[in-house]
Amino acid sequence: MKRFLLTAAMTLSVAAPAAFSALPPPPMAKPLLDRYYQGVAYFKQGDLDKALEAFRFVALSAPSDPLVHLSLAAALQQHGDLDDAIAEYRRAIVLRPYDALACESLGVCLQSQGQLTEAINEYQEAIKLRPDTPLLHLNLGIALRAAGNRDAAINELKQVVMAYPDHLKARSQLAAAYQDNGENQLAAEEYKKILVHDPGNFSIHFNYATALLALKEYQNAAAEFQKAITIDDRVPECYALLAAAQRQLNDLSGAQKSLEKAISLKSDRAEWHSQLGDVLAKLNDSKSAIEQYRQAQHLNPQDVDTAYSLGYQLQITGDLSGAAGVYDQVLKLNPAYGNAHYNLGIVKQKSGDLATAEREFQAVLNLNPNDGQALINLGRTELLKGDLNQALGLYQQGLSLQPDDESGYVELGNVLLRLKDRAGARSALETALSLSPKDVNAQLSLASVEEEDGNPAKAESIYRNLLQSDPVNLKILRLLADNLESQSKGDSAIEIYQRLIQIDPHSPEAFNSLGLALQRHGEIDGALAQYKRALENDHNFAEAHINLGNLYLAKKGYSDAMSEYTHALESKPDSVQAHYNLGLAYAGLGMTEKSLVEYKEALKLDPKYANAYFALGLLYLDQNNPAEAIPALEGYLSLDPSGAYSESARTQLSKLKQQPPVTSPPPGTAIANPPANLPQ
Repeated sequence: MKRFLLTAAMTLSVAAPAAFSALPPPPMAKPLLDRYYQGVAYFKQGDLDKALEAFRFVALSAPSDPLVHLSLAAALQQHGDLDDAIAEYRRAIVLRPYDALACESLGVCLQSQGQLTEAINEYQEAIKLRPDTPLLHLNLGIALRAAGNRDAAINELKQVVMAYPDHLKARSQLAAAYQDNGENQLAAEEYKKILVHDPGNFSIHFNYATALLALKEYQNAAAEFQKAITIDDRVPECYALLAAAQRQLNDLSGAQKSLEKAISLKSDRAEWHSQLGDVLAKLNDSKSAIEQYRQAQHLNPQDVDTAYSLGYQLQITGDLSGAAGVYDQVLKLNPAYGNAHYNLGIVKQKSGDLATAEREFQAVLNLNPNDGQALINLGRTELLKGDLNQALGLYQQGLSLQPDDESGYVELGNVLLRLKDRAGARSALETALSLSPKDVNAQLSLASVEEEDGNPAKAESIYRNLLQSDPVNLKILRLLADNLESQSKGDSAIEIYQRLIQIDPHSPEAFNSLGLALQRHGEIDGALAQYKRALENDHNFAEAHINLGNLYLAKKGYSDAMSEYTHALESKPDSVQAHYNLGLAYAGLGMTEKSLVEYKEALKLDPKYANAYFALGLLYLDQNNPAEAIPALEGYLSLDPSGAYSESARTQLSKLKQQPPVTSPPPGTAIANPPANLPQ
C-alpha cells in the first residue's frame, strides 16, 4: 500500500514579523526613524507594498544599518520576493553576524527555494549563536526531515518537544518524522497526545489513522479515518485508506462504499478503481469488478497486476477469448509474469488449444522448474491429447512437488485406472481422500476402481453414502442405477430411475434411462411408454428415437423402426447406432441397396463396429456376392472373434470357401437373424 501522509505542510517558524517589537530602534535621525516605524505599522497592518516602500526609502538613507535590512527582508519574504529577501538577510548578517534571528529567517527563505543544504547550514549557525533557544531546533528538524535525514530530524524535534511539551506543531512534526522512519508506534503515541489538545484537527486524525493502519490496528484505524471524514469529508484519500482498513476487517460492503466515494471525489486514480475491482470480485460481483478493472487499465495501461486481475475475472465468468487477450497483454508488458502464463495455459487447455497450453505451462516451468501445479497441468494436457503414459509421468512429477493437490491425485488415479493399474489408482485416490475426505470426485473414482475390481457392492455403498449428503445429485443417482443394473438388481434400479424423474420431471434422459431399465426387465410396454415420454420432453432426443426404433425392430415393425432411426439421424447425423439399425430396418423391408448404404456409413463413422461387418456379410450373401461377403465376415471375426455371431460367421465362411461356391438363397431370404444393436 502506498502511504499517503498529510502533515502541517512543512510550515516554517518565522520570527521576523515579531522582531520589530523585540529589536531596539535603529540609531538614525528622527524623520528617518519615523519613516521606519511607519513601515513597521504598514507591515503589521498587512499593507506590504507600503511597508516595502518605507523600508526601501530608509535602507537607501541608512545602508549600513542591519536592522533596516532585516526589516526589509522580512517584508520581502512576506511579499513572496524570496530572492530579494535572501539578499537582504545576507546583508543584515554581514552587518550583524551574531544575529541568530537573521540566520534563522535566511534559512526559511532558502528552504522555501528548495536549497535545503544551505538552509540547514543557516539553521545550525542560528543554534550556535543561540544554543539556549530550543525553538531554533524546530526548523532545523523540519529541514532535515525534508532532506531525508530522518534520525537527525527526530533528534532535533525531540529537543523542541522536551522544552515545549505543548508545542503541537513540533510534536506533529516529530510524529511525522517517526512515521517517515517506520516507527509507527511512536508516531501514533505523539498523534494521540496532540489530539488531546486539538481534537478537531483533520490532518492529525488522518496521520494517526495511517500510523494505526501500518500497525495493523484496523478497527482503531477505521475509527480515526471516520473521525477525520466527520471533520472534512472532501479528502478522497481518506476514504480510500478507510476502505483499506475495512477490507482487512472483512467489511467488504463498507470498503465498496468508501472506494466509490473516493472515486466520486477524484476519478482519475487508477489504483482506486483496481482496489474497488478487488472488493467487487470478493463480493462475487464479477461484472462490476470487470468494469472497474477496465477503467483502471484505461487510466494506467502499464499496470500488469490490474490487467491480470481483469483477465482472471473474464476467465472465471467464461469469457475465455477475452481472458486470453488480456493475459497476452500482460505478458507483452512482463514476459516473466508466471501466473499469466499459467492461467493462459488453463484458458487454452479449456479452449482445446492444447499446443499453446503446453507451451504456456512450459514457460511457467522455465521461470520456476519446481512449479508442481504447472507440471500437473502439463499432465492434464497430455491426458487430453490421449498420451496416458506421458500424462502419468508428469502427474507423478508434479505431485512430488505439490503433494497437497487432491485434485491432482484424483486425476492421477483416473489415468492409472485407464492404464489398468487398479492398485496404483486405488493408492492415488486414497491419498486424495486423506487430503480431502469429502472429495466427491475422489470417491466416485474410487467407486469406479471397485467396479473394475469386481466389487460392485462396495461401489454401491460409496454411491449411497454420497447420496446421504446430496440426495438429489442426478449424476450419482444415474451411477447408482447403472451399478444396480450390473448387479442384476433391476427393481432397485427402476426405483432409482423413477426417483430421477421425480427430481427432474422434464428430463428426457431420465425417461430414456427408465425405459432402458424396464426393457432389460422385460417390461416392453412400459419401456415403450417411457421412450415416448422422453420424446414428449425433447422431440430431437436421438437416443430415445433409437431405443424406440429398436423396440419396433424387435417386433418386426420395420416401417416404424425406419421412421424412428430417420428422426434420430436428423438431430444426430453421426450416430453409428442409428445408421446401423436403419440398415437393419431397410433390410427387413427388402430395401437392400439402402441397407447397404447405411451399413457402410456406420463403418465409415466407426471402422471397428464389428456387427456392421457381419450384417454386410449377410447382405452380400443375400446378393450372391461371395467376393464381398468373405472380407466382410472376416472383418467381423477379426474385431470380435468370440462375439455372439462368431460361430455363424465361421460357418458361412467355411461354406463360401468350399468348391464349388455355395449358392446363395433367394433374394430377400435372411441367412440368419441380423444382429440388433444393443439398447441406447
